Amino acid sequence: MSDEVTYATLTFQDSSGARNNQDGNNLRKRGHPAPSPIWRQAAQGLLTLCLMLLIGLVTLGIMFLQMSNKINSDSETLNRLQKIIHHQQENLSQQLSNHRNLPMEEEFLKSQISNLLKRQGQIAIKLCRELIIHTSDHKCNPCPKTWQWYQESCYYFTINKEKTWSNSREDCIEKNSTLLKIDSLEEKNFLTSQPLPMISFFWLGLSWHPSDGNWLWEDGSVPSPYLFSNNELSQINGSKGCAYFQRGNIYVSRCSAEISWICEKTAKLVKIEDLY
Repeated sequence: MSDEVTYATLTFQDSSGARNNQDGNNLRKRGHPAPSPIWRQAAQGLLTLCLMLLIGLVTLGIMFLQMSNKINSDSETLNRLQKIIHHQQENLSQQLSNHRNLPMEEEFLKSQISNLLKRQGQIAIKLCRELIIHTSDHKCNPCPKTWQWYQESCYYFTINKEKTWSNSREDCIEKNSTLLKIDSLEEKNFLTSQPLPMISFFWLGLSWHPSDGNWLWEDGSVPSPYLFSNNELSQINGSKGCAYFQRGNIYVSRCSAEISWICEKTAKLVKIEDLY
């Protein structure tokens, strides 16, 4: 009886182990294989690749940030350079504009200087005239002694000598002057106002020129009609010879007549230093 029990027990245990082994085989057949060394290596490789990709992305991000900062810095530098260039261009344009305006400024300055010099000369002449009133031979006098000063000319009246027109002309040339030329009514009035003898006659530098068929001054200019009265013009137009001046009037005579004469030359400039 006991031998039967033992046999049954062993048989049951063997059948249970066989069933467990069969269940394990069935599990392996349904897709749950045991881990393999090849798959383990593949997983490790994939993990390493992911880590490398992650490191690469981080590196690219850092490089991007650095590049972005550099671009921003370069952009700011470029903006500063653009501002500097713009400022320099404005300065250059202003300088060019100033250079273009230089001729105008130069002309303006020349005009101002010319006006100042003219004003200075007028004041010097006025002071010199006042000084000559008190001292006729004052050193500021722009005319030689015995000569009369009026405006820009010096006049020499020959009273006690008489010569022909040609000889009178030669005498004026020796004095570095010419026979009188009347340029304006003011000058004519000045000559009339001189304290001259009533019967004095004075040759003028006006004569008839047959080659030109006209009356001419010594410098070749034609006398202005407004300087003469109608009687004077009729005498000049109706006669040929040389003109003379007497008591404020102009007459015509033959050039061989001997009378006094008036020489004229340009007065020197009045020097400021001669006023003191």
